[in-house]
Amino acid sequence: MKRLQNQKGFGVASLIGTLIAFGFVSYGIMQMGIEAQKTTIYLKSKNFYEQLDVIKEALLAYQVDHIAAGEIDPNIFAPNWAALTPDYLPACPTTDNQNGKCRKAEHTLWGTTMTLKQVNLPTSTGIRGMNQLTIPLPPVTEAFKFEHDVHVAMLLKLPFAHFNKPANTITWQVRQVGEELQHDGLVRRTGDNSTLIGDWDVGGDFAITNTRDVTVRNSDGSQRSLTVGIPSVIAKHNERIDKPACPSGLSPSITTSIKGFFNETNVPIAFNNIGALRSYATENSTYWTIKLDYWADVQGVKTLLHDGEVLAELRCIP
Repeated sequence: MKRLQNQKGFGVASLIGTLIAFGFVSYGIMQMGIEAQKTTIYLKSKNFYEQLDVIKEALLAYQVDHIAAGEIDPNIFAPNWAALTPDYLPACPTTDNQNGKCRKAEHTLWGTTMTLKQVNLPTSTGIRGMNQLTIPLPPVTEAFKFEHDVHVAMLLKLPFAHFNKPANTITWQVRQVGEELQHDGLVRRTGDNSTLIGDWDVGGDFAITNTRDVTVRNSDGSQRSLTVGIPSVIAKHNERIDKPACPSGLSPSITTSIKGFFNETNVPIAFNNIGALRSYATENSTYWTIKLDYWADVQGVKTLLHDGEVLAELRCIP
């Protein structure tokens, strides 16, 4: 009888020990499951952050293309998601999205839909545009609290991001290219691939100095160097000079002056008492004809002569 009681005592103790050991194992497994779930949430948040980074690059690329096309703020910002697909973000048809073949760019990993719009803010100099995304977050419940807090912490790393607690959303602004490190299509120090799309006004208080050359584009696409200055040509009577190309809005003009007189005949003829002299140019559609007229006393006879050289200065005038 005593042995039976001892056996029962050992059986109860063994059962309690087994239960305690099973409890430790279960707790360990549960903790491992919790840690695995946390890791999954962290990876999920990181993946969504990378999705937003791709969206940001698409918004900046949209700006660059519209700046290069000559548009100005605020028209350089994408007005909605449709403006970005398929040129800047891949398209995902609704049917494919529903069948799990792809995910629309505006969808979050937790099943909500982001909104994208253009926002115009008044400034002292006019309107300043930007893009604004509104990101609905997971619900603030016991089941989603940890995931919610992880996403908020991750998304607030975005520049110009703001957590709206009452609405449970993150608003994120993507501002004009040039406020960040992307400058493709804008003026850069190297000068390559950087064409101005408007007048560059330095305000009258600054100068452009130490240039090697400055050229102006003519209406026919050729370039006129300002370093060379006003082109000049030496011509003779009845010689033609082609009209130069001029920038748009300007027309070619010519100014003449007498450079010198001489006798072009083989037989030297002395002349003196030069008077009533003039140089001028007659105009044709594509050229001028240089003229030189003067009277001289040739062996006692007043004679109209044209021998000599004319200095012609070519200009472009309004």
